[in-house]
Amino acid sequence: MLGTFHFIRPWWWLALIPALLIAILWHKKSQASNNVWKEHCDPHLLEHILVSSPSARSTWMIVLLGVAWFLTVFALSGPSWSRYAAPVYQKNIARVIVLDVSQSMNAIDITPSRMQRAKYKVLDLLHAIKEGQTGMVVFSSSAFVVSPLTADSNTIAAMVPVLDSNIVPVQGSDIAAGLAKAGELFKQSGSTRGEIILITDSSPSASALTEASDLAKQGFVTSVLAIGTKEGTPERGNDGNFATDANGNVSLTHLDVSGLENLARTGSGEYVAFKGDNSDVDSLLKVAALNDLDAKASAESQTESLWQDRGDYLIWGALILFALLARRGWLEKLC
Repeated sequence: MLGTFHFIRPWWWLALIPALLIAILWHKKSQASNNVWKEHCDPHLLEHILVSSPSARSTWMIVLLGVAWFLTVFALSGPSWSRYAAPVYQKNIARVIVLDVSQSMNAIDITPSRMQRAKYKVLDLLHAIKEGQTGMVVFSSSAFVVSPLTADSNTIAAMVPVLDSNIVPVQGSDIAAGLAKAGELFKQSGSTRGEIILITDSSPSASALTEASDLAKQGFVTSVLAIGTKEGTPERGNDGNFATDANGNVSLTHLDVSGLENLARTGSGEYVAFKGDNSDVDSLLKVAALNDLDAKASAESQTESLWQDRGDYLIWGALILFALLARRGWLEKLC
């Protein structure tokens, strides 16, 4: 035991310094008081005079207070000489936000535009995520990594305002590419499970459904936050003008609700429609929390060896002494 004895919080011993200063000041004051009596009393009478004097009772109080203070500091410093096994658990939810930056996201059926509201939702997600790691991917005709998985959401948030449909060289809407790139981020980080949050207004292709299914089998679910309305609206470019097709006609964009719902089901995730409040964000984060339950159960079976704090035994002695010091009259009987 002596070989392993130590203090978990040794800095608490600094609290003895005020006690020592008080003791020194009290001693000096007591000595000055006794000197006054010595000047006026014969030495053979002085001992009898000081026996029941207030200074004698004060001596007992200082001594007991000092002992109580010492025991308290000893307990707070955390004396320890043995270990115990404690269950440990830390959430390790991994998420990748996949944002659609195709031309259709410039539509204004949701004001000020689908793209702008989608970026607001990304920021809301980043703000609401408190645990785990987050990464981000953007896609149009191909996918690009904005940030690998990181615990620092502020780094991703700083890049969100500059995201728009002009950052990709070729227009398109390849959801499968975005999902595949998210899967690569999971593998690079060593994650064995996680959630992809797909923010899009595009219709999923057969390859997107296949990719979502394959990722779900590997432990990576795909949830969808759909941006847009069923009624649809003309597409706009970043310059604010209406986008046209190859024939010069104004392009219309409609939200494929059934297709995106099917994508979420195939990916074992949740389909969430855009909401003006944060209820959509809350729903998406709950999916990751539910999918983390199995990981939590296995993590709780793990243990860590920690030093056992034995100071609780000493604190009872200190409390008894403090209680006696607070009780009126008992010290006079003792003295």
